[in-house]
Amino acid sequence: MKVFSEELERDILQTIENYLDKRLELERQGLDNWDLIPRKVLMEKLNISAVTVSEWEKKGLKQYQPPFESSKKIYYRKSDVYNFLAVK
Repeated sequence: MKVFSEELERDILQTIENYLDKRLELERQGLDNWDLIPRKVLMEKLNISAVTVSEWEKKGLKQYQPPFESSKKIYYRKSDVYNFLAVK
């Protein structure tokens, strides 16, 4: 007994393949070995505004902040950015 139709299975596999292709391409482009990147640098690298980054955060992009009360610098993990961009 099949749970999904063959057409749905093909669509699911195609979606996964597209995701993996995007993810691989983003990894190839990011050969600069950064893991955590400051918000300002992320905006410069992707040529985006602070408003765009804020919208991405609302849609699930996770930010990281040092555990010091006086520190206001925000960072993003490279893999989180790649995954976020590949899904969108």
